[in-house]
Amino acid sequence: MPDAGRPVPVLYNLQVSFRSKVCLATLLVLSLGIFLQAESVSQLKPTGYVNDFAHVLDPNTIAQINDTCRQVDEKAHAQIALVTVNTLDGSDIESYAVDLFKKWGIGSKVTDRGVLILYAIQDHKDRIEVGYGLEPILPDGKVGGFHREAIPLLRSQQYNEALQLVTNRVAEVIASDAGVQLTNSLPRAPTRSLRQPDQGISIGGMIAIVVIVLIILVTPLRSLFFW
Repeated sequence: MPDAGRPVPVLYNLQVSFRSKVCLATLLVLSLGIFLQAESVSQLKPTGYVNDFAHVLDPNTIAQINDTCRQVDEKAHAQIALVTVNTLDGSDIESYAVDLFKKWGIGSKVTDRGVLILYAIQDHKDRIEVGYGLEPILPDGKVGGFHREAIPLLRSQQYNEALQLVTNRVAEVIASDAGVQLTNSLPRAPTRSLRQPDQGISIGGMIAIVVIVLIILVTPLRSLFFW
């Protein structure tokens, strides 16, 4: 710190000003990124049976899930919609799922045989919203078991395998109740994939890096050294 009574060096002022601007700019960019990644229900438009707004599924998985959902729709007269989003826009998962289910009108209005499988990837939350026409065969306890079965895959970021597994479990129950056969369904006890999770930096990791950089920028250099 400059001595009292002495003018503050211009270079010191420039350094403080630069650090302040960098901190402000970083916070604004980070806030903007989080805002842009949040999806409100009103923003979402259905694209088919699979709506991967979080972009975690590969084309092959999307095609397989689409085919399964199509068979359920045509053979069992029930609709399954799989939706992934980055975040819930500050909403709780239950309200978000109910609002989306109603907005999209999943399943026939007459029979109410619709199922919404919703995953908020960055929030690590999921929900299966079941229409009244399917609640007797898909009670909370049963769909909760599907979620628990997929947890190991989700924790290792194997989203393709996890979401296909859950969708297939729901489809199998509906098909069995309707007395129809689905083709190319997943085996009951799938083997664990040996694929390693992606090594890219996660959103949480990026935020941690930004926080560390901010601490370095706003902390006097002499305080970074230890005795």
